[in-house]
Amino acid sequence: MIAKAFGTEELRKIMPFRNISEKQLQVIVPYIVRRTYKPKQFIFCEGEESIGLWFILEGRVKIIKQSINGRLQGMCLVNRGKCFGSCPLFDNETNPADAQALNEVTLAVIPREALQHLIYNDASLAKVLLDIYNDRVGLLAKLGESLATWPVGMRINDCLIAHSVRTEAHPVVRLTHEEVATLVGTAREVVTRHLSALENQNLIETQPSKITLFDIESLKANCLAQHGMS
Repeated sequence: MIAKAFGTEELRKIMPFRNISEKQLQVIVPYIVRRTYKPKQFIFCEGEESIGLWFILEGRVKIIKQSINGRLQGMCLVNRGKCFGSCPLFDNETNPADAQALNEVTLAVIPREALQHLIYNDASLAKVLLDIYNDRVGLLAKLGESLATWPVGMRINDCLIAHSVRTEAHPVVRLTHEEVATLVGTAREVVTRHLSALENQNLIETQPSKITLFDIESLKANCLAQHGMS
């Protein structure tokens, strides 16, 4: 892990800080450090002390939680420009889940004590952090609904759509079957069977760590049909 200073030009690449003033950025910068992690390296683990608020400059981070029976449940994938580890916003002392680098990741972190100092001295920064909170609440609400009421096939389709990246040809999902299984809360074999069925319908094409989506609208319709809504 490498730690070094951060600059305002890089801070502008982080979504919550794109619309605040240069003066405010100058105040924040001295408190922020940059850290890098290798693929599959854990950034923090469930139960550890929460040390700060994390922002992604490059790469993707997977948030996962282990159930009592040992099954891993993916909470979300966090992309470049987003933040995670928002426990310090609510004075929680420990992390409720694990954070793991999905690929090479560069992060900016505001330490817990610095975050509290910044909020106390700048009310407008508190508004920025409130937006982060609202985003997290919406994510958790959708996750709760999907786990409670959506069939597994619907959850897989929704995962593919949510994590697809637009390309010149077709949207692409750069996840393994195991990673999709973790995110939707099922077994890898279940994901493999479902993806094979979608491939037989010419809706997708699967390759190692890459799934190409040929028809997102049909995948959405497939979701609705499985949920008894069509």
